[in-house]
Amino acid sequence: MECTVQNLEYAVNVFYNGEQNERAKAHTWLAEAQKLPEAWNFVWELLQPTKGTEVQFYAATTLHTKILRCWLELPPETHEELKNKILQSVITYANGPKIVTNRLCTSLAAFILQQGTVDLAPILSPLSTVANSSLLLEVLTVLPEEYNSMTMGEVLRKKNRAALHQASPMVIDDMLKIFQSVYNDYSTGPPSDDIMNSWAIAAGCVTSWLSLGSEYSIESPLTLPDRMPIMRALQAAVHILYRTNDVVSGVALEACEACLSAIRIAATHGCSYNQHPTTSAQILDDVSSLVAPVIAAHNVPDSVNEELVCAMITCCVSVAECHVTTLYKSVVASSGIHLMLRVLLDVQAAPGYYPLHETRSNLMFGFWYTLQDEILNHPDPMNNMNPIWKEIFTQVLLALMTKSEMPPESEMTKDDQELLRCYRQDIADAVMYCFTFIGPRCWSIVARSFETAEKDSRREAVLHVLTSMADVVQSAPIPTPLPNMLRRTLHFIAQTHDKRILETALECIGAYANWINAIDQQDEVFRNNGTDGGPLSIQCVRAAGTALSRNPAAAALALRRLSTYCSKAASAMVHDIVQAALNPEGVSDAWVRRQLTSAAGAALAACDYSVALPLLLQIAEHIAADISVQMPEGGCVAADCAAALVNALSTQKPLALEFVRALMPSLAALTRHPVLAESMFQILKNTVTTLGNECIPLMDGISQLIIAGFNTEPTGSGIDLVKLTVVMVDEFEHTQAILSTCVCAALRAFLPDETGAVKTTHADLPDYVFSMLQLLTRKKAIYMDWIEHLIPDLVQYACQCIRQWDPEMSRNAIRWLSILALNRPNAIRHCGADIVYNVLRCIGGLAPRVQVEPFANLLLSFNSAEWGPGQLGVWMRQALNQDGFPTHHATPAHKQKFLSVILKERNHKRRVLVAVTEFSLICRGLENTEYARNSIAAKEMFF
Repeated sequence: MECTVQNLEYAVNVFYNGEQNERAKAHTWLAEAQKLPEAWNFVWELLQPTKGTEVQFYAATTLHTKILRCWLELPPETHEELKNKILQSVITYANGPKIVTNRLCTSLAAFILQQGTVDLAPILSPLSTVANSSLLLEVLTVLPEEYNSMTMGEVLRKKNRAALHQASPMVIDDMLKIFQSVYNDYSTGPPSDDIMNSWAIAAGCVTSWLSLGSEYSIESPLTLPDRMPIMRALQAAVHILYRTNDVVSGVALEACEACLSAIRIAATHGCSYNQHPTTSAQILDDVSSLVAPVIAAHNVPDSVNEELVCAMITCCVSVAECHVTTLYKSVVASSGIHLMLRVLLDVQAAPGYYPLHETRSNLMFGFWYTLQDEILNHPDPMNNMNPIWKEIFTQVLLALMTKSEMPPESEMTKDDQELLRCYRQDIADAVMYCFTFIGPRCWSIVARSFETAEKDSRREAVLHVLTSMADVVQSAPIPTPLPNMLRRTLHFIAQTHDKRILETALECIGAYANWINAIDQQDEVFRNNGTDGGPLSIQCVRAAGTALSRNPAAAALALRRLSTYCSKAASAMVHDIVQAALNPEGVSDAWVRRQLTSAAGAALAACDYSVALPLLLQIAEHIAADISVQMPEGGCVAADCAAALVNALSTQKPLALEFVRALMPSLAALTRHPVLAESMFQILKNTVTTLGNECIPLMDGISQLIIAGFNTEPTGSGIDLVKLTVVMVDEFEHTQAILSTCVCAALRAFLPDETGAVKTTHADLPDYVFSMLQLLTRKKAIYMDWIEHLIPDLVQYACQCIRQWDPEMSRNAIRWLSILALNRPNAIRHCGADIVYNVLRCIGGLAPRVQVEPFANLLLSFNSAEWGPGQLGVWMRQALNQDGFPTHHATPAHKQKFLSVILKERNHKRRVLVAVTEFSLICRGLENTEYARNSIAAKEMFF
């Protein structure tokens, strides 16, 4: 379709209003139209006020795109005309549509940056009138944003950075003039909408200019003291807005949020706050004084000003995190910092249930991490720490136990439940910070909270916190309150009818399984603790078993953990645990069945061989029967259970051997079903992992199963099994047959036949094969002799993978070829030229620019391979001597420099990687850009 104005309008209309397939075609055509040189002309026709908004927006977007990507198409003498046209269009669309106005202002900003203008005033002078002040503000706002996002050469970026830094103080002064209206008298009513809008726009401009460059850059010309006037004006604006509005919403809320965002950026971005501790402390005082009254009034459930409170807390937390060093050092002397900490603690303990009644307490978790990190970074923090921090984190722990309480499930949507799940995970992480400072006293605090809780939901919250403490310390001495807490948890399990409470209680005893075993090993007085229930571990195993019918998933997981860590209790109750695995009371969930089978395996492993073997054979018979029943249905939970059981028996290899031997006849049936063969592979993988060389007596049957499974369905997990078997089992007769047959079957599956069709549906199969070949070629070279007849086909397929670049598969193919070149150079010499040619194509742009490392390794290996001096140079010159190869951006000088570095280096991977990265960026037209500089610097630093 010809690129006329009428056709463009038609395509835009189709893009916005057509059917899905038509919209995709229209999008492609419109994107191609933007690349045409004629686009510099048709944008002005499409920008006529008589055109539709969608057409105008497409024109403005095209203009912006052309300035960004096709700037060099314009002769320098046309720049002045283009500037005037853009300015005229900006003024024409001063009253909207806003999306068009905004895009035109962004285009003007891009034009200014492409010019590298030192002085902004002459260009922006047409917008400096009162009538156009809003347009000037818009352009000033988007100008730094465009600088941050644009791709430009380093020279141009430095020039623009200098110009923007030079203009920055003047722009901030201009914004401060707009905020002079905050000092007017508003005792009779709130500011007008126009005034609030002007504050919001000016605050956005301040945010944009103070966000120049990297967040961690300290090169801004405005130091922290220089920013204090604008920050105080912004704080005054926020104070006026919430003081004069009972409910801050609409324009007032937008202005508040913009001002708070500007305060946050001004206090945290682009300056060295550690060089100005006095100003830093003053900022903390000012922000806490601004926020404290609002939190005092609105830190309630279902606050009408929840959005304002969240915006204030976001600002407060960001400032506190950034100035945490000052906060730490000045905590004793500064009342403002005390107020800041009090505010943050109040927010963490916000009344009501999260997320039903409040959404602010979740904003606090990052701050507690930053604070504990700051404290711990000082010399000998635990001995030199101010006691106030222990008190602070004690209050945090108490707040976390309160906030962990769950609202009634009936009141929550699915989204609420997911938010609460993530929130409680954050609480669990924060509890570890508290333990770091409070230490063993945490246990007594948690125990006291549990005892004083007035309802079960609060006790459940305390148990959740207790569970999160299980991973903090796993060594003696055992905390005195812990045994009693665990016994109270058992009471919970026995009595509760609430599924969520039961789940947390079961999770708790499972998490403390190792502790429970340690408690049983203590002296009799400590272990019994005044109870007649016997060893705690026995009680816990029994409790988990009785809870299976009420909460199968949580109970099964707890039972598995208890059986694994509490071996004496597991062996004492082995019959009950095995019975639970054999007859899981109607439980059909595959995951639960696997957990119960693992629990049975751990219990059997804890028993004497004579006791365990009959029970084990009973389980084997049960699983074999289930396999035969489940096969026709296309699933095999029983086979997955068998794999889990083998894994659980890893500490009792004779039992594992007998189990696999008993199960072997039933596994043969799995090899005839492609879906079920995967489960069979997993069973054998666990067998080989568990037994190692001790599975040699079973190797005849194992090899037959593997080969039969591969003949049915070669898979990646099957290749993993082959690799494991070959590496771990020192038995050449069967392993040779396994390796040769399975690699051959895999080749048949993923190599195209005469019609070009590929048999396998497992796209990752070649990736697994090449991964195995890397290991064998490097460490088990003799095994490669077993598949020597297959190497030519494998090499050919690896070359094909490079030609048709696929990130995962091609990466492993290249790595194997790199290793093969060093170990068997003659195996790939015949296609060396083809490999090098396609590697250079990938470096030049066929592969993503972040994935060039494997190519560097391959070139380094090829240069070190023993196939005659200068062979790599011959292949590289043969490819690079072609005009326009890999792309037209690479000049003969570029190619010669790249060639010299590659051929010179035989040992230094970093130098080769830097050279490959640099050449790749050159081929993509990114030479001398900031992206190129950063990419090369990263390679030099980390490799």
